[in-house]
Amino acid sequence: MERVRSSFMSEREKVVASGDAETVKRESARRTRRSFLVGGAVAAAGYGVSQWIADSKSVGRLQAGLRDVTNTNAAIARAVFDERGLAPTYPVSRAKPLRLNGTVGLEQKLVPDSWRLQLVGVRDAAASPLYAKDVTAWEYKYAGDTPQGAQATDVKSAPGNGAVSKTGAASKASALNPAGAVDSDAGAALAAHIEAMVKQQTGKRNIGDDEAGPSASSLNIGTPGLLLTMADLMKLPKVEFVTEFKCIEGWSSITQWGGVRLRDLIEMYPPEKINGRDPRYVYMETPDGNYYGGYDMAAARHPQSLLVTEMGGEPLGQEHGAPLRLHMPIKYGYKQLKRVGLISYMDTKPDDYWTKLGYDWYAGL
Repeated sequence: MERVRSSFMSEREKVVASGDAETVKRESARRTRRSFLVGGAVAAAGYGVSQWIADSKSVGRLQAGLRDVTNTNAAIARAVFDERGLAPTYPVSRAKPLRLNGTVGLEQKLVPDSWRLQLVGVRDAAASPLYAKDVTAWEYKYAGDTPQGAQATDVKSAPGNGAVSKTGAASKASALNPAGAVDSDAGAALAAHIEAMVKQQTGKRNIGDDEAGPSASSLNIGTPGLLLTMADLMKLPKVEFVTEFKCIEGWSSITQWGGVRLRDLIEMYPPEKINGRDPRYVYMETPDGNYYGGYDMAAARHPQSLLVTEMGGEPLGQEHGAPLRLHMPIKYGYKQLKRVGLISYMDTKPDDYWTKLGYDWYAGL
């Protein structure tokens, strides 16, 4: 029995059992040194990795190493789910008004009749009666500031969030007037002159001046495409469902949505083929160019990706992105663009507002 017991004893237990005090001390010292060496090596490696991450090149205000992690997570999610899973739906009795959140691209109240959907990259666009040689030439009209409700809030922030852009320059509005208003003819003339100079230098008509800066995917002046009215859009089948809007800030809301499927729009106005296949991405932007987002074509064609015209059975309000916003329940809320003014099919990965401020481009749920 004693022989069997000894076969299961550890080396240290055998030493202790032998009663040799000097041997025990030497063994304890050896193990202590080894523990300190291993612990020190692990700590040094951890410090080295943290310093490498901190000192690495920033990609969209996120260190390259951390950005690689988000891209890897997105690749795994795509491989497992392929954006084909359906978000849960709920009875209308569980729906409630959606909390107001985020005002980028909604600062001014849009005159509804002046809205057009710029649709770019469409197959045989020139043959359509909706064709325009330069969709960027369309002028949206505004009437004062968009009223924001008492519930409006947005606690998302990016590193260095403040009154200046990531380039260190104040926005155009704040540079002209602290209140963001042009209060004289001279000020208006100066603003128009600056805007004309910027457009001439960039070749773009809509230059976003919010925190993330202008989008590299904005249209160049002279881009042809289609200009759709709301009546054109309403020729598509109307769809209603109740799904959950999930914000990356940690809150969610079960809401009733009504509108037309994005995939139905894509089917009615199909994209131009690229090397015999559809382009990989869809890009969206607000009329002023301030807010923008990019999406995989698979996400755009998802059966629950909705171009929303109604919420809670009522017409969409300006504060929620009227006349048209995106609801994509397989994505976090920051990807669900409000006041959509441009939809562009493209084969290069589009720019994305919050990705430039440190968030994940994929944003899948």
